[in-house]
Amino acid sequence: MMINFIIILGIIAIGAWLGNVLLSVEQRVSQARQRVRGVRGTLDKLDATIHRLHREEESLHGEIEELVRDMVELRKKQVEVQQRLTEAQSRRRPQILILTDRRNPGDKEWLVTMVNQQIGEIDAAHPLAVEWARGRDYLVWAESEREAAERASRRFSARPGYQVKSVAAVKEDLYSASAARNAAA
Repeated sequence: MMINFIIILGIIAIGAWLGNVLLSVEQRVSQARQRVRGVRGTLDKLDATIHRLHREEESLHGEIEELVRDMVELRKKQVEVQQRLTEAQSRRRPQILILTDRRNPGDKEWLVTMVNQQIGEIDAAHPLAVEWARGRDYLVWAESEREAAERASRRFSARPGYQVKSVAAVKEDLYSASAARNAAA
C-alpha cells in the first residue's frame, strides 16, 4: 500500500510540476503573443506613416514641377522685359547736362562725355552705374576743345575715377535753341 501511496504521490508531484511548467509556458506564450501584437501594431503605424509620406512626397513632387514651370515662365517674362528695357534704353534720347551756366562771349558749345568705371565696380546696384560706365554728356562753353576738357576735368577732379572720354564741337546752338523753345511755350 505504501508503494501505491508513493506512486500516487509521485504522480501528483509530476502533475504539479507539469502544471507549473505548463503555466510558465503559457505565460511565456502570452508574453510572446503580446510582443507580436505590439510589433504588428508598430508595423501598422509604420505602414500608415510610409503611405502618408509617399502621398506627401507625390504632392511635393507635383508642387515642385508646378514651381519649376512657373519659374521658367517668369524667366521668359524677365528676358522679354529685359529686351524691352534694352530697346527702350537704346531708343532713349541722350540726356545732355549743363556743366556750368557761366559763358563768355567768345565761347563755343562743346559736348564733353565723362565716364567713371569705378562707380559700377564699387556698387553695381547704383542707379547711375551703367550710365557712368557708358558716359554722361555735358554741355560746356569754352574757347577750345582743350579748355572744354579741362573745365570738365576740374569739375570732377575732387572725386576719383572720373575721366574725359571725348570732346566734340556742337553743330547747332543747343542752349539758345532750347531757350527759344521754352520761351515760345
